Amino acid sequence: MIRLLIAIVAVIVGLAVGMAANMGLVIINLEMFPLPEGVAWTDEEEIKTWLGTLPQTAFILVLIAHLSQAFLGGLVAALIAKQNMMCVAITVGFLSMIGGIMNMMTIPAPAWLWVEVPLYLVVAWLAAKLVIKIRAK
Repeated sequence: MIRLLIAIVAVIVGLAVGMAANMGLVIINLEMFPLPEGVAWTDEEEIKTWLGTLPQTAFILVLIAHLSQAFLGGLVAALIAKQNMMCVAITVGFLSMIGGIMNMMTIPAPAWLWVEVPLYLVVAWLAAKLVIKIRAK
């Protein structure tokens, strides 16, 4: 029972850390490509129009931000769990992937950005492998 609670806490904390990293990189991206004057986050049509004007390079940092959520979140979850490290990291990656899919379905982004979907699981797996390797020493 304690192992399950630790795993749940590990996933929650991992998600929180991952989301913070994601948001930090998104804020940096917004500094590089700010919203036009007078555009409000609440106006969905204006946001979609603005996103359509951004260069492709603006979405590279978005890709990095999204994958950092799965990687750092999975890393933290695996560090906390101590057991079932792969399971908690992949859970963070899977939940991040679900959020990413929901995001991609609501925000117009370049089609190539869909490449990130399977990568959520790959980077979470890499994070767990890294923790497992560190713990083996």
